Order: sequence, then structure tokens, then C-alpha cells
Amino acid sequence: MGNDQGHVNWMDQIFRDYEKDGGLRNNPGFGKPLPESALSGNMYDNFLSKAKDAGFLPLWIKWQKEIREELSEVVQVRKMNGGNMQITKRIEEINEKVRTYNAICPPKMQRREIEWESIESQYEKWK
Repeated sequence: MGNDQGHVNWMDQIFRDYEKDGGLRNNPGFGKPLPESALSGNMYDNFLSKAKDAGFLPLWIKWQKEIREELSEVVQVRKMNGGNMQITKRIEEINEKVRTYNAICPPKMQRREIEWESIESQYEKWK
């Protein structure tokens, strides 16, 4: 327990030093109201826009793009009367990705698994 207590004291000291040096007061926006743009529209979309501008995209966006690209390929193969077994196998692989995507994305962005009968309309929803 002695090590844990030392760790807590060390962290307390860092925080006290941070506050003594001005803490959050040194941040450029401290004490100012949030800009109107931060509070208007869809805050989720605002966040994604800012993240994209900063060069960062959440992992689920990467999965979304991969699923969309794979669905596009399967739709093309199906339009060319591709083999049912090949398409069925690809749909199973895509559904594995859909399950992973659903586990990491925000709840309102979750999607149904892909079904053979409605693959074209489901692809449109992934665009």
C-alpha cells in the first residue's frame, strides 16, 4: 500500500503545481463563452468535422468505409450474375465487419447485418 499512497501523493503534487501555475486559466478560451457554432446544428457532426480537419478519424469511420467498399464490390458481382456461393461467402465476411462496426460506433450509427435479398438497398444506406 505504501507504493499506492506515494503515487497518489505524487499525482496530488503535480495537480497542485498545475493549479499554482495558473491551471486552466492559461488556456486561451478560459472564461469565454463557447462560440455559437459549437452549440448549433448536430454536435456529433461538428465533432466529426473537427476531427477530420485535425487529421483524426475514429476507427468506426474506417470500418464504415471498408464495409461500403466491400458492399459495392458484391453489388457489382451480383449485377454481373456472379456465383451465389461467392456472394454468400462475401456477405458473411461483411457481416463480421458489420458486427465489429456496431460494437465500436455510436448507437445511432449502428446498422443491420447485410441480407442477400436486400443487398442493393442496404448498400445505398451505407453510402
